[in-house]
Amino acid sequence: MWGGFYAGGLIGMLLIYGLLQERVMQRPYDGEVFQFSVFLVFLNRIAAVIFAIVMAVVHRESLINNAPLWKYLIISFSNVYASTCQYEALKYVS
Repeated sequence: MWGGFYAGGLIGMLLIYGLLQERVMQRPYDGEVFQFSVFLVFLNRIAAVIFAIVMAVVHRESLINNAPLWKYLIISFSNVYASTCQYEALKYVS
């Protein structure tokens, strides 16, 4: 039962996130639509890092990673690239 509740919450939050993404990319600001999607991805990742650090500290977990750094980098670069493409695609969807 809790699994369905959590899944519904997750899907609901992703829906809201998607609607907000589209709103930011489609709405004109001073006559221009938002052009710098990489900046939005950067802010999103900074917020995620801050949240992760706060949660690790609250739960008294170690901030030292056990896996080699290059493994994190591969996943991180592909995720940032995919997110940037996602924001750029929203520029052409109406």
